[in-house]
Amino acid sequence: MTDGTKSSVLHERIMHALSAIQDPELNRSIVELGMVRDVTLDGLAARVTIALTIPSCPMKGFFTETVPARVQSEVPELTSVEVELDSMDDDERARISGDVRGNVTPVGLAGSKTRIIAVASGKGGVGKSTVAVNLAVALGRRGLRVGLLDADVWGYCVPRLLGATAAPTIVGNLILPLEAHGIAALSLGNIIGAGRSVVWRGPMLHKALEQLLRDVHWDDRDILVIDLPPGTGDVSISLAQLLPGSASFLLVTTPPEVTQEVASRAARMLTDAGLTPLGVVVNMSTHICSECGHVQPFTGDRPGVAIAEQIDTRVVAEIPYEPELSNLSDASEPIVVARPDSPAARAFNSLADTIAGQPDRARRLLPMLA
Repeated sequence: MTDGTKSSVLHERIMHALSAIQDPELNRSIVELGMVRDVTLDGLAARVTIALTIPSCPMKGFFTETVPARVQSEVPELTSVEVELDSMDDDERARISGDVRGNVTPVGLAGSKTRIIAVASGKGGVGKSTVAVNLAVALGRRGLRVGLLDADVWGYCVPRLLGATAAPTIVGNLILPLEAHGIAALSLGNIIGAGRSVVWRGPMLHKALEQLLRDVHWDDRDILVIDLPPGTGDVSISLAQLLPGSASFLLVTTPPEVTQEVASRAARMLTDAGLTPLGVVVNMSTHICSECGHVQPFTGDRPGVAIAEQIDTRVVAEIPYEPELSNLSDASEPIVVARPDSPAARAFNSLADTIAGQPDRARRLLPMLA
């Protein structure tokens, strides 16, 4: 075999190895995306030039580590594999954006494979976002491809709860969600910057929500969890308009009767708007003594049942109060990850099993739901 033939064979094997590497944000082969700009050989020393989607791409470290490791494992006779990073121009980014959009149906449109679950509440402070985050992470830990959209435009806190506070990468007119705890997540807070408030009226909110659904690369996720703002305002109405007949919702409440009354009004609004009730989640349903383990309900009657009956559904989760849950949230650690055997985590996992279609496992985790 001539030197030229050997070099050609090595080049082909290197490209084959590179084709197995997927861009972690776009979930496509870096060869298919045109990110492999050049492969050169100097004897048995290889240099691979990777064109990043943007110069400030947060995935630089991924490519400098993954490319040499993958190529070296597939072509072990190489003495070295170096990576040189470049960046795409506007035309290349526009091509990628168009290619990716052409292969994925936006969520909520006919043909989309993504199941949409909105997490709603009547008022703030009931732990709605904590439920949304832990549910999404628990579903992701069951092997599902999960997205989490923080649509609570005034009280966004998903970035803090997940520890995903960076600005998203934008390729052409395609927004790439962040990855955290095994799920894809995006909040308006990631786009406008932490600490900034949103002072928008209905039409602007509708347009923003439409972009967060249509212009974000959710990539045919199995499930998209949407954290709604509390109450019965413009965002919930817009969601119903943008996702006609294709979304269901979980209603989060706490035991006090006044909270349940407000939650009941939100539930009726959502059902009237065309969303399908999936169940009621009662947060802080009981207190578990840290000394003896005694379970003490906060009310005599089982909360949430009356609301569930009003909207023809049932209580699907009762999350006990745990002080550690708040501490872990402040530390950006979902309790289903940090303390999976805790009572609250077991309740979240049971809810995830119910939604994922594993009711038998859910009953084992939390017999009260039987």
